[in-house]
Amino acid sequence: MPSNDTAYPDAARLAAETALAEYDLAGPISVEPIRLLNNAVFAVTADRTRNVLRVHRPRYRPSEHTRAELVFLNAAHEALADVGIRIPAPVAAKDGSLSIVVSMPGPDGAAPQRVTCDLLSWVDGRVRRPGTGLGLSGVRELGRALAQLHRVAESFAAPEGFELPTWNAEAMFTERSPYRPGPFHELLSKTDRSVFDTVADLTAGIFERIGDDRGAFGLVHHDFILGNCHTARTRSGWSAGVIDFDECGWGHFLADLAPIMGNLSDYPHFRRLRAAFLDGYRSVRPLPRELEAHLPVLMAARHAAQCLWAAGLVHSNGSREVDTVEHITYRMWEVRRCLALR
Repeated sequence: MPSNDTAYPDAARLAAETALAEYDLAGPISVEPIRLLNNAVFAVTADRTRNVLRVHRPRYRPSEHTRAELVFLNAAHEALADVGIRIPAPVAAKDGSLSIVVSMPGPDGAAPQRVTCDLLSWVDGRVRRPGTGLGLSGVRELGRALAQLHRVAESFAAPEGFELPTWNAEAMFTERSPYRPGPFHELLSKTDRSVFDTVADLTAGIFERIGDDRGAFGLVHHDFILGNCHTARTRSGWSAGVIDFDECGWGHFLADLAPIMGNLSDYPHFRRLRAAFLDGYRSVRPLPRELEAHLPVLMAARHAAQCLWAAGLVHSNGSREVDTVEHITYRMWEVRRCLALR
């Protein structure tokens, strides 16, 4: 648990139980914690139906971004289900809203805080990795899943008032990032700062060359990693589910391949895994082969941007700085490893 506020889990659970009263769920209801990081996430079972309840951490993510995420999920889940891709669907509260606001006890006896909560449908399956159940056919299916997500995003018409972050070079590498990192450069060594700045410049150049037309730029997941892919075996083969759209926003579709490419590059047979993933992607959506040359830099960019995410935990929810420094050290090692793949 990254927070120094040891009372937060109890407060978040109380907020979750308060929020559930606003939904039309058949009892009895059980609430079990899943994760505590950016959000407090709970598994909710009611009348043998499972859902996920999120209690969004105060001061971390604007409520406008959460509402827009839910609007997109609500619009996209049926279209993706039609092509065999499972994503969470928002469960409306009794008043029809996709999210609600409840009161949560403040830390250390401070005044109560207002927090946003939402309820999502459960995505079956489990996380698999190469060597532990995920072979080339499964990786190919994950490539197809991301391409289907991008295809649906291309046709998505954002309604008025729809607000999500734009994941450009400024958002990924500067203090103006949605991660709200504060003065993060002080957490980087002098050598790491030089490498970080190099990756930022290279990434900005790639984004400029790719351009921002509709085929290259649109609504992206931004955290498409193995840990956010729930795969399941079916009679017809693999079925892919995708969760955790907390960081979805506007960005380059090519950069959306970088997080999972970084995961796959950890394995000795990366070239075959990479080929399988790209083959699955291209089975749905075109990807010019000349763009593949940009992937190592964008993989490095993903790791570099995660330094800002780690710094943001310090400034927004009280993470211990020593853990943050260790995380940044690891990320910068990965940055160098990815750059060496060029």
